[in-house]
Amino acid sequence: RDQLDTIEEGIKQSWVDVQSAVGLLDYLSCMTSEGATSKSSPSDESIDELFTIFDDVRRTAVNITDTILNFIGTRAVFWDMRDLLLFSLYRTSVESARMEIFIPTIEQVLDQVCDLIVDVLRDRVVLRVFQACMEGFIWVLLDGGPSRAFLETDVNLMKDDLAMLKDLFIAEGQGLPSDVIEKEAKLAQQILDLYVLKADTIIDLLMKASEHMSHHLEPATARRRNVHDVHTLLRVLCHKKDNGASTFLKIQYHLPRSSDYDDVPVKDAPSKVPIFSDMLNRGASFNWSETGQQSFRIMKKKLQEASWQ
Repeated sequence: RDQLDTIEEGIKQSWVDVQSAVGLLDYLSCMTSEGATSKSSPSDESIDELFTIFDDVRRTAVNITDTILNFIGTRAVFWDMRDLLLFSLYRTSVESARMEIFIPTIEQVLDQVCDLIVDVLRDRVVLRVFQACMEGFIWVLLDGGPSRAFLETDVNLMKDDLAMLKDLFIAEGQGLPSDVIEKEAKLAQQILDLYVLKADTIIDLLMKASEHMSHHLEPATARRRNVHDVHTLLRVLCHKKDNGASTFLKIQYHLPRSSDYDDVPVKDAPSKVPIFSDMLNRGASFNWSETGQQSFRIMKKKLQEASWQ
């Protein structure tokens, strides 16, 4: 894109030089012809019209740049660091797999990416990597599988880990602005706050959310997720190592208790939550209101469709 401006300016200047030479020849010709009127040289506007292709190329370059930047963050976190970070963070227990273990890996990836990117795009690339880190962190909290079951005492440790990750990207004022970091980390912070709540409170929120749920439910993504939507609340209950949550899930969906997963070997533990295909085939037995039952049936149907896809 930088070279495009130089090329465009050089061609325009050459074109003006050519037109000036042609205009001078026309002027000399008119001076030797009686009664002839001079012809005006092409206007700047007519010359600019010849270079509209540069505007098209420039717009395309901007769009491609945005696409590449988005891909870099996703690729770095969900592919390059998936085994070292996503599949390992908080595996089996929070205390044994803290974020500090993986910070050097993230730093190395950031250094590699920044070495390949021009300075003007550095902050944008780092922001995309941080956004992908937040999406990955949320994935661990909500979709990390049965090998991740969180106690209330784990929440403070996870909040410290989130703060550690934010500090890495702020880099003592040399990195991204703190307000940008806080904005991108807001959803992760809110999800951690849910884990502090008692299971009964989360169940009540789940029931209320199901009653107000849209009849055109779409599967939630990290970009569209809301901290109080049905998807998030249900996933929090599934990953909350709490007797009340386990009892609710066992009665409602015939799911095993969290403690039943304790002996799953790390290398054999599935990397994706295996609960939805099971839970959607179970009948509802909890005391839902009629509106709640109807909304929940719609939710189960949509989730079943998403599971098949």
